[in-house]
Amino acid sequence: MPRQQRAIRSRDSIIRAAALVVDRHGLKAATLAKVSEAAGLSVGAVYFHFADKDTLASALEQEAQRALDRLATASAGGAGPALAVLVDTTRELAGLLSRDVVVRAGFQVSCDRAEGDVPVLRRRLAALLLRLLEDARSDGSLAPGVAVDGIVATVLAVTIGVQILSRQPGAARDMPQVLDRFWQATLPSLTAGPPATPPRGPLVADGGAGGPAG
Repeated sequence: MPRQQRAIRSRDSIIRAAALVVDRHGLKAATLAKVSEAAGLSVGAVYFHFADKDTLASALEQEAQRALDRLATASAGGAGPALAVLVDTTRELAGLLSRDVVVRAGFQVSCDRAEGDVPVLRRRLAALLLRLLEDARSDGSLAPGVAVDGIVATVLAVTIGVQILSRQPGAARDMPQVLDRFWQATLPSLTAGPPATPPRGPLVADGGAGGPAG
């Protein structure tokens, strides 16, 4: 195997191992020794790719950011009413958080590094949700008078819950259904006409976020 390809595979293995450790123990307890053990590599190999724990944490956060960016790009070209695209986008994110440990750990890192401030990824997700809701107001799929800020805050809270619950063994398969039940209860109060029906099929291909799906 060429050296460059080996280096890429080693880096991906380290990122996935770091995600597993963060998902299980949190960022504070995620030492590079634990990461190297989970990756099956020496500590020196980890240091070869990442100068320190903070650099590795940044890599995890960046992987989650890329996944969120792909969702934002896909939603911008989504077909149908914007409110339906919003619903489908949140379902896709719930699926990513539940099945991809790298994305989930990236969101966890963003929360752990915020130190009381609003996490970076949460701010970016809020901006995406706000944009979709404003689009829904413009195309008429959102009922007049709906307070979009309140909807954004509620969806963020549900997303945080999905992120936390997905860390529990065996919970991943139930997360999309959690979103389904949430929207079934919420959509009637948001729609300007018949409840928005999300497009079928994923907005983005299931390729993970730079590492194997968890």
